[in-house]
Amino acid sequence: MAKKSEITIAGAGPSGLAAAIILAKAGYHVLVFEQRSRVGERFNDDYQGLENWSRDEDVIDEIRAAGIELSWWSQPYCGGVLYDPSLRRVEIRSPQPLFYMLRRGSMHPQSLDLALYDQAINARVEIIFNRRIDPKAANIVACGPRGIPTAIAAGITFRTSFDDLACAILNDDMAPAGYVYFLVSEGQATLATVLFERFTEVQECMRRSMETIQRLYRVEYDNARHWGGYGSFSIPTTCERDGVLWIGEAAGFQDALFGFGIRNALVSAKLAAQSIIEERSYDELWRDRLLPHLKATAVSRAVYKKVGNVAKRGFWYLTGKNARPDRFMHWLYNFSPAHKLIYPFVTEAI
Repeated sequence: MAKKSEITIAGAGPSGLAAAIILAKAGYHVLVFEQRSRVGERFNDDYQGLENWSRDEDVIDEIRAAGIELSWWSQPYCGGVLYDPSLRRVEIRSPQPLFYMLRRGSMHPQSLDLALYDQAINARVEIIFNRRIDPKAANIVACGPRGIPTAIAAGITFRTSFDDLACAILNDDMAPAGYVYFLVSEGQATLATVLFERFTEVQECMRRSMETIQRLYRVEYDNARHWGGYGSFSIPTTCERDGVLWIGEAAGFQDALFGFGIRNALVSAKLAAQSIIEERSYDELWRDRLLPHLKATAVSRAVYKKVGNVAKRGFWYLTGKNARPDRFMHWLYNFSPAHKLIYPFVTEAI
């Protein structure tokens, strides 16, 4: 196939690399500029989740259909353990995976970041590290979260002999308006607190989270690696600015409810590449595919924040006592008539 015009991408995160892979396979010459020295530099081999509840289509099928190979380490989870604000425990069980656990960073050869990097190199994408470019000089901007943080996270990653587990705790003393998660697989664990409020209390919240998990599961935090990060959510009016396409968290495509933004990032990459290849409006594509989910999670977040512990206990009950927790989560992430009714009253929080 003859080479087509050159495409420049700012940022070598998952969305930037995914867009680069798709475009390179379509015959474009793609240059990716990354300000850091390697991909995944801000992560520490911590576990994250690729959500699988927002669509009827399995996220793995959606990624593969976009032309991205599933070459990274991935572990499906059909449930786990959920604790309410009073630390009541319930087992969640779904007939299909609720999420796929994956690894982030540059420490493990099968992390999401390194797997996408390898795919990009194999597709003959040119990646230039330690160089930041002006977004106006790019065709696609994928430079990660921007603006005021919507949520921040603090966590640790450590080796353990504990059995594989996915656990979450809904408690404002440990995670104001957010949650604590404890993920274990193949002898490694990630424990983190995700705060949507009271960011200055993050260290104290992390201390309480560590104490609680140690009390519940009797784990030891030997040689733990500490890390932190933040996410930013917004609902943009346009993602085509002076001919530049904005994708991933650079565009605001996060999950306002629980911060599961990787799927949005990869999908937005696919849509941006599609708009270039097919010469279609990117704004029309993302509004059709992503906007309903952005609105639904904004409404769900506003209600969750407003109702407080009542919402947490309700979520605990409806996911733990439900034979189809995946359908309940699907409803939370799709713009139902109930979401549409409330949406005009929560736009000031976006």
